[in-house]
Amino acid sequence: MDIRDLRTQIDNLDDQMHDLLMQRVVLAEQIGQLKAKNPETTSSFALCSKREIEILRRLCNRHKGKMDKEVLIRIWREIISASVNLQSPLNIAVFITDQSKSNLEIARNYFGAYTPVILCRSVSLVLKELTQGEANIAILSLNEDKQVCWWYAVAQENKRPVNVFLKLPLTGSGKNNGNLRPAYALSELPFEATGQDKTLLVAETDGTLSLSTLDLLLKNEGIATDAICDAYTPDAMRKAYLFEVDGFVSNKDERLNSLIEKEKGKVTMLRIIGGYPVELC
Repeated sequence: MDIRDLRTQIDNLDDQMHDLLMQRVVLAEQIGQLKAKNPETTSSFALCSKREIEILRRLCNRHKGKMDKEVLIRIWREIISASVNLQSPLNIAVFITDQSKSNLEIARNYFGAYTPVILCRSVSLVLKELTQGEANIAILSLNEDKQVCWWYAVAQENKRPVNVFLKLPLTGSGKNNGNLRPAYALSELPFEATGQDKTLLVAETDGTLSLSTLDLLLKNEGIATDAICDAYTPDAMRKAYLFEVDGFVSNKDERLNSLIEKEKGKVTMLRIIGGYPVELC
């Protein structure tokens, strides 16, 4: 067998892959039509992060050969994002400064190279674009905007709550991610459990509890804090912390109110602001 025969086989496979891709697009369009006919039972927002993560996990688990799983995920992210945009367009508000330029690359890598992006120089503008409907996804990083602590602002929002649903890159600090700093994807859709998750918990105190004591109190309630992601001081007295918690936890979890009641004003807020699936590879 010579190189021409091998190239012919590749051409044939390309045609088969293209045929399957076109079939997949038709199915995605049919799903969009069914959603449009049943708005009371399905969201008009085509993105379904839980379903997408399930697809990627399944493909990663069955993947073999020398091609990196990170490359596999990147290919399927373009396919999935193109399908989502056929059903209802995505618009992404991205927080970007000189220190967080990688946020744009992160957004493009996951949500598709051709998905429209709104570049924002402040956290306030990102949240405004998201909550007022110009964008349906926001990309934010930690410790970049000294004027606004976005996770604390999200924890205090009750009228139009937004939630973290992804931590990107989804492949973590893999070799293909270079120096990309982690960023968080938010939307107005609730974060759904995928089976392998982390939860983001915002805790506010009156300033009398040390971080180590607060962490111990959470663990005593059975809330397995894995790491502290950030800290913020709203005023001269109060202190707020962003915790990463193992597993899926919702705001309806009775352990949150139990701890607040036990501490009698020392813990002033415990609020889940979403979460994300663990790294795929």
